[in-house]
This record gives sequence, structure tokens and C-alpha cells, in this order.
Amino acid sequence: MASALDRLTYAARQTARVAWYAGHYAAGRRLLKPMPKPDFPVGPTPSRDEMTKEMRAVFAREWQDINAGLFPVPRPLSFDPGEFLRRSVLYFRDLPQVDARRHGQSEELPPGEQGDGLPDYYRQNFHFQSDGWLSDHSAAIYDTQVEVLFTGAADVMRRRALRPIAEWMTGRNQRDLKGLDVGCGTGRLLAFLHDAWPGMKFTGLDLSPPYLAEARRLIGRTARVKLIEGAAEKLPFDDTSLDLVVSSFLMHELPETIRQQALAEMARVLKPDGLVVIVDSIQKGDQPSWDGLLDLFPHYFHEPYYAAYANGSVEAWGEAAGLKPAASERAFLSKIVALKK
Repeated sequence: MASALDRLTYAARQTARVAWYAGHYAAGRRLLKPMPKPDFPVGPTPSRDEMTKEMRAVFAREWQDINAGLFPVPRPLSFDPGEFLRRSVLYFRDLPQVDARRHGQSEELPPGEQGDGLPDYYRQNFHFQSDGWLSDHSAAIYDTQVEVLFTGAADVMRRRALRPIAEWMTGRNQRDLKGLDVGCGTGRLLAFLHDAWPGMKFTGLDLSPPYLAEARRLIGRTARVKLIEGAAEKLPFDDTSLDLVVSSFLMHELPETIRQQALAEMARVLKPDGLVVIVDSIQKGDQPSWDGLLDLFPHYFHEPYYAAYANGSVEAWGEAAGLKPAASERAFLSKIVALKK
């Protein structure tokens, strides 16, 4: 059981984190030009108070799991205040370019593979961010962009994957297990997994070399975490070779056919008693009174595949790939779905 000091430290860190990124969100809204109102029907949306209450509930559930001994108190992934400030400056310097794209004043990334081996669907300025996923600059500001969008709750939503994993781990020796993070990006979920189960061997797979470099910086040098370039729809692993497969905020970035191929690949590489955990946005019907947020998101942010994602079901897609839903949780703006073979 965690100590009273652990609880106070956890609460202080999370409160400071939310305040920091909420401040960025408020400042950014003043700097960005208003977007035109949507010309399509929009479902119901929650009040700010309701969203704040839901976000606090996620932190409360995480603390309950920590106190129950399911996983340790999460460490800060950066201890350097100067690094926070540097990335904050980069974020605000990039906002004018983001704003120009939002208002159609900047071209999309060039289509096609461009000789770099990257698939066409990947070469886009997702979220209107500069350079898509393709540069060191993008990798340096991505985590700040995401945390500002979720006002400091992105990491705690990712970490909700730890609960079904902890329950599945009961009776298993972590040193005998192999895990994979598909579309690991800058490695934040991978870092939390490695901290919770340092004996397990993990691989992080992503198409972006700059994001993988950022992941290595974040996680540090360790033989227990390997980072490789690769696509979710073509996993470079043998059949039934992995015990655990996770993915966070990837499914909504994939076209329908690629998404189903990616889930089929996860099922293919998973051992019969293994576990798949998907963390992604909520979908229509998960919280009906919030459905309007899902209507608005692709309007205000460049998310070419989000509408199709929001109107689907991770659970149904998993079943189509041969995976059976085992558990699910709605956590603020995210959902966590655990699937078994």
C-alpha cells in the first residue's frame, strides 16, 4: 500500500501538470483565430464542469489502483524544468503555422511514398501539426500539443492500460514475457509499462525515426526495451510470438482497411493466452451526452480518419480480427479496451 507521502506527492504532481497545460490551452485559444462554425448537425456536448469532474475521476481511479498495489506511482518522465520551458516555447512558436493550416493557408504534406518507404496515409499534417510525424521538430513538440489538447490528462488516460495488464499479469513471471507497443510514438506509454514491469522485454514499433529517437531519449538505454521502425499493418514478428500487445491513440489515425489489418496483425502475433490493450478516443454511444465532441473534433483538428473511427466500435473490430473483448473502461475522453485471443 502506498504511503501518505506518496499520495500527497502524486496529487501535487498531477495538479501542477493539469494547471500547466490548462494554462497553455487558455493562452493558445487567445492566439488562434476562431474557426468557422460547422455546417452540419452536432450532437450534445458536456459542460466544462462535467468534463472537469470526469477528468478528476480518472486520477482518482488511478490512485485507487496504485494504492491497491496494481502498479507503482508513475514517475515524472522529465525532471528538467528547463526542458519543459524549452518545449513550451517551441509549442507557442509553432502556433502561427498551425493556425495557418487550420484556415487553409498552408499546403498538405506531399502525397505518395516520396521514396522514403512511408505509406500515403501517413504523410499528412495530423492535428495541423508542422511536418506531420516526419521531423525532429514535430517529435519535440508533439507531447506538449497532446497534453495541451487534453489539459494535462493525456498521460493518465494512457496509463489506464496498466490496470487490465496488471490483472492479466497475476501468476505470470514478467521476465518470461514479451510485449509490443504498436505505434509507440514518443514512447510515453512504453516508458510507463517499462517502469511498472522492468523485467518484461518490450519492443516499441513506429514508422517515424524522429519519434523513435524521442522515445529512446525518454526511456533511456536499456536492453529490456527495443525500438524498431515498422508499420502496424505489417508487424515484423512471427505468429503467436508475443504475450502482450498495446496501442495508444493509433486506431483513429488509420484508414478503415489499415485499421482492420493492424488489428488482424495484433491477433496473429499474440499467443493464445495473451492480451491486447487498445487506448484511444471514446466512440459514439460510449457517453451519449458527449457525442457532439466527436462530431466537432475532426472539424477543428485535421483528423482525416476520425469520423469513421468515432462511428465504429473497437470491440467489434477486435472480434472481427479474432479477438474477444475482455474488459473496457471509459476514462475522460478515452476508452481502454482489453482483448484476448
